[in-house]
Amino acid sequence: MSKDADVDVEQANKPESGVVQVEPAIPEQPQAAAPTTVSTATTVIAVTNGEKPVEATPATTATSATTATPATAEQVQPATTIAGIELATPTSPPTGSGKANMDPALINFKVLYVLTQLCGLTMIVLVATWIGQHFGGLAGTSNPGVEFNWHPLFMTIGFIYLYGNSILIYRGFRTTRKKTLKLTHAGIHMGAFILTVIALKTVFDSHNLASPPIPNMYSLHSWLGLSAVIIFSLQYVAGFVAFLAPGLRENYRIAMMPLHIYFGLFGFVLAIASALMGITEKAIFAIKTPAYSTLPPAGVLANVIGVLYVVFGALVVYLATDPAYKRKPIPEDTALLNSSSTNE
Repeated sequence: MSKDADVDVEQANKPESGVVQVEPAIPEQPQAAAPTTVSTATTVIAVTNGEKPVEATPATTATSATTATPATAEQVQPATTIAGIELATPTSPPTGSGKANMDPALINFKVLYVLTQLCGLTMIVLVATWIGQHFGGLAGTSNPGVEFNWHPLFMTIGFIYLYGNSILIYRGFRTTRKKTLKLTHAGIHMGAFILTVIALKTVFDSHNLASPPIPNMYSLHSWLGLSAVIIFSLQYVAGFVAFLAPGLRENYRIAMMPLHIYFGLFGFVLAIASALMGITEKAIFAIKTPAYSTLPPAGVLANVIGVLYVVFGALVVYLATDPAYKRKPIPEDTALLNSSSTNE
């Protein structure tokens, strides 16, 4: 409103007489902010990084006092003004879900874990094929020479495949409760121990019932193999007392854990080494026509089985020792630990 108009209004409001009438002051009532008029004289172009230009909200010019309203997070966007032109800062892309947010180390673990299982199952199938096609299959004590074939089969299943999977159970099933994993770990070890005992009985039967009898425990394979079985058995007893049976104090369990892990892996590696010696020994003694040195099909299959032993063992040790693949505690583990401490 112009200055002249203000004077006209002031004169119109004066009383006709010379007496000035004084009216009581009325307290000014708070009024809502007048609507803001928008001047659209300038068009601002928001430039994004490599995207289609987007017309930004025109600049606003308030003609009267306005009440500031807090901007929401969606309305606030960082901007930069260059030469009078407002440039919108590119925002980060929306975060995805599912596999996009999965830990890369966990993805690698799953791939290697599946590869380990395929390698172990292939190893068992090839051992069964080896003894079935080239060494007469399986038999009982009535045929000691063929009864021996239970030994490589049960050792491969129990002392290598189950032993390795028992080591990986905590990392392979990382979302399962710790108590369930402990029981599963002990159960798989028990299954491996039973198969190992049967395998040892068959090899002693094949020696003692042969005509003439074959001496026992003279080869390096037998020495290392029996040592691995003894370590495995002691590990099982010590692990049961320390981590499953109640009553042992928590500080003893903590001190026991590194030894349990080390000797568990040591016994597994020793079992792999013994299996390599054993399958080589079997190939040399049993493959005669044609000789093993000529690399017949039975010899090639024996070598492939040995390679699979090494690959399976290497994968198990790697997955069990890499810190990136370590199982992270879940809330149920904390509750279990607190309960154990209370009981003690």
